[in-house]
Amino acid sequence: MISKLKYLFVVLLFCACAKKITTLEEYANYPVKYEKTKISYPTKDFSMTIPKNWKWKAKKYNTEQIILGMVIGETDSITRFTKIISIQKYKSLENNSDLKAEFETILKSSAKNNLIPEIVESGKTNILKYDSYFIHAKSENEKSIEMISFIVKSKQKGIFYSITASCQNEDQIKTNLSMMIDCVKSFEQN
Repeated sequence: MISKLKYLFVVLLFCACAKKITTLEEYANYPVKYEKTKISYPTKDFSMTIPKNWKWKAKKYNTEQIILGMVIGETDSITRFTKIISIQKYKSLENNSDLKAEFETILKSSAKNNLIPEIVESGKTNILKYDSYFIHAKSENEKSIEMISFIVKSKQKGIFYSITASCQNEDQIKTNLSMMIDCVKSFEQN
């Protein structure tokens, strides 16, 4: 009887000490206030609202896989913490035309990639205007980051958008990631 109580105590202690993970749903519903500005990709493929003082830049890629991209972000001048939203329009990794099949391909690829932080949750989400899937990953090291990536089907067959919000855990993670998820929710295909 006493050994069972000791075991239960250890389990309860372990559960109490385990870090709680903030979910995508919690980030999406966390209230944040900030000044916004609307931006569009130069060819008008998509638009989105971003924090007013953040910088953005259209990216060119030397690959057939990625059609276009944009990086949006801010680096704090004192702490040097960086917050980034990355958007890429790309051709399916395995010629998928179905959104769920593309998500499963990316999820499988992410699990094999040592550079991707640990996946803490993933699946279908309804927080965007479009059908989408997400992968929420987090690392626990000296440069720990948290990132949430969304996969959205474009209006073209076999073409998808990858939208990723990432922030360092030490950088007011709940406020900053909630603000970036709010920006991602405004993503609009044109």
